[in-house]
Amino acid sequence: MKRRLRSLLAAVSLPLVLVGMLLAAHPAAAATLTRITGFGTNPTNLNMYLYVPDRVAARPALLVLVHYCSGSASGIFNGNGHDYVTAADRYGYIIVVPEATRSGSCFDVSTPAA
Repeated sequence: MKRRLRSLLAAVSLPLVLVGMLLAAHPAAAATLTRITGFGTNPTNLNMYLYVPDRVAARPALLVLVHYCSGSASGIFNGNGHDYVTAADRYGYIIVVPEATRSGSCFDVSTPAA
């Protein structure tokens, strides 16, 4: 009786282990950077992007990831900021990525409109 029970358990558990291995080898599609429009007064005409990981923490932190002059939201997101994106996936925090649209792609930090 015990031998038969063990055989049955082995037959049932093997497919479950194989499915788990396949899922681990091919993770679900990652969340993406999404453009947000109509987010309020925007005197310097910024673009705004949001990254929400597939699993968000119960009380998520918020990180504002700002690009360098002549950079872009996608450039910082996929380049130097990639480690922050990886950490967001791991810890469940949300990332806001503003993008300057003026000449030189630098943020306006000196005019009254800013």
